[in-house]
Amino acid sequence: MFKKKQWLAVVRGNHWVVAQVARRKFNLNILRLSEFRPEPVFADSLEYLEEKAHEQTEGHQEEESSTGGRNASSLKEWLQKNHVPVKKLRLAVSCPGVITRMITLPLMSVQDLDELLTLQVDQYFTLNISDYVVDYRVLERLIEDGEMRQRVLLAALPKYQWEKLWSEWEEIGFKPDVVDLAADGLARLYSQLSSRGKNQASKAEVEVPLDLAIVELSADRVEFVLLEHGVFFLYSDLEVALDGLDQVARTVTSQESRAELPEEQQDLELQTAKLHDWTKTEIEASLGNVLQSVSEFFSFFAARHFGKAIDRIYLTGDYANLPFLPEIFEKNLEVQTQVGFPNAWRPRYSRRIRRLQNDGIKYGSLYGLAFREG
Repeated sequence: MFKKKQWLAVVRGNHWVVAQVARRKFNLNILRLSEFRPEPVFADSLEYLEEKAHEQTEGHQEEESSTGGRNASSLKEWLQKNHVPVKKLRLAVSCPGVITRMITLPLMSVQDLDELLTLQVDQYFTLNISDYVVDYRVLERLIEDGEMRQRVLLAALPKYQWEKLWSEWEEIGFKPDVVDLAADGLARLYSQLSSRGKNQASKAEVEVPLDLAIVELSADRVEFVLLEHGVFFLYSDLEVALDGLDQVARTVTSQESRAELPEEQQDLELQTAKLHDWTKTEIEASLGNVLQSVSEFFSFFAARHFGKAIDRIYLTGDYANLPFLPEIFEKNLEVQTQVGFPNAWRPRYSRRIRRLQNDGIKYGSLYGLAFREG
């Protein structure tokens, strides 16, 4: 029996991915899925430019509030149109400025741990923690120096980001009971799917690496998560514009369609080779900063693990289905790279949205939220 159906949403700025899902252990059914992206506003009139100039004289904060109000109104209308029961939504958020810390503490009661990480959490950060909203999660219990201890993940989200999100949700008309970090959802998903492989040794599956890197490629930000032995180890993000890759994808699709025409058959192999070379060059150039950041990320990991390298990279997110990505990552980072999820896992899409199945690798954060217990 599948668990009770649940409504989930992953929020990245003004981009929402909303889905109705049902899960039983590692089996995940996607029953409905829709995405909301507000239409961009184009400055194509004198009246618009004059209005923007007037807004700037009254302060950026007022302008941002006005824009936020328009977005909330559009989002509310979209949610109603798609019959989304907002009061049942469980959310995962992704926003700039999130800071994580891994700490090891003695075993203690839940009440004592909560008190420690509420009243004395500032000792684990070098910044002014009053500017952040902090939450924690116990990752594992272990024996260290002969004593039982626990590893705890601390996550600090900028308070202004949290207040902005909460204000928008209130304007829409709901207060979510569950708000997760998208990065933590990624860690949860890949950790559980990797451990699933260890329990199926009799099936002679590919050996699951112990240390994993997850890279989620979105249009304006890339997020990196490292798992040490399947446990959350490190998180970082990079603000970068990858929307130029949309043009690469459109060009590849267009050229492949033309190559199928009879008059193009004679030069098909040459055209295909040129197209592939151009595509690889464009994607690699667009991902230059991303590849550099991942390399530095890996160096940090190796420095703390006696030179040990990451075993495998997994790619998810909006641009994970671009061609040649594994080849480009492996060439630059010398780490085996795979698009999608461990052990060939994939969710099942209902018949009415089966057309989205091929894009299923994009929604790692959504699946991670579905795997959350409680």
